[in-house]
Amino acid sequence: MIDPHKGASPSVASPSSASPSVLLGVDAGGSHTAAAISRADFAILGRAEGPGAPLRPTGAETTAAAVAEVAIRAARAAGVTLPTDRAVVGAAGAGRARERHELRVALAAHGLARALEVVADGEIALASAFGAEPGILVSAGTGSIAYARDRHGRLRRSGGYGWQLGDAGGGYWIGRHALAAAAKARDGLGDGGALLPRLLAALRLHEFDDLVRWAATAPPAQVAALAPPLLNAARDEVPAAQHIVADAAAELVELVRVVEAMFPPDDGVQVATAGGLLVQGSPLYDAFRERLASALPQVRISEHVVDPPLGALRLAAELR
Repeated sequence: MIDPHKGASPSVASPSSASPSVLLGVDAGGSHTAAAISRADFAILGRAEGPGAPLRPTGAETTAAAVAEVAIRAARAAGVTLPTDRAVVGAAGAGRARERHELRVALAAHGLARALEVVADGEIALASAFGAEPGILVSAGTGSIAYARDRHGRLRRSGGYGWQLGDAGGGYWIGRHALAAAAKARDGLGDGGALLPRLLAALRLHEFDDLVRWAATAPPAQVAALAPPLLNAARDEVPAAQHIVADAAAELVELVRVVEAMFPPDDGVQVATAGGLLVQGSPLYDAFRERLASALPQVRISEHVVDPPLGALRLAAELR
């Protein structure tokens, strides 16, 4: 099992050969699940996507079923038969040993691979961005997290503890702040008045009271879905939206600051971004990049496009 605070290479017993012919990599995130199948040279044979399948306490069976469904479709697209030789599943919510063990056991029943390991979703994104090299990965999707690996292979994480405990700068956090700004504006406070019609339009609601009713029962994923309309409002220079984006960027930089402390001052560490809200050209990406350059000038932004299933494939190739 992998402890993200201690750092270790995934290792499980396998009857497969030292050079597996077929690998499976899965990213089970909060908003979507993606699977890829490749040969040992990482040439992609097939891909598939499906709904999000984050790992919840006591929810390993549900996540495993969703992962298996997407993996089966990826295998069909690749023209291969399961089980593959080796597989790594990176799952949101799998940052702790107990949850990883429960999901590993649940996945074993689906026969996806002869050797299979479960890691946190941030770890496969880190592997995609930098391979085995040192670097920092910061991700903002439904939630937020930073992962880092130093030149000795040690791993450290910051954030990623769920919407109840933080996930500052992620989609739920942004959506929640958008709702709060609109509610304050209703009482004549703040500058969020221009946000209300945008939120109503995004949710196909008619008036503020409808928004109150909606928010009373909306699950975290639906609140997080308000982040894109908020980012669009920031792009249109709506002041309240710009303030929320600036605050979100500051929170993400703080995640980087925590893990960056593990690197020597002269290391010139790189930071890659991942998640649906930190794509290049996004107002959040631009604000994050500007804030990072000001707060941590020794850190450099990597332009590498992060492909989490590919990172999972790279880790799968290392299984023994």
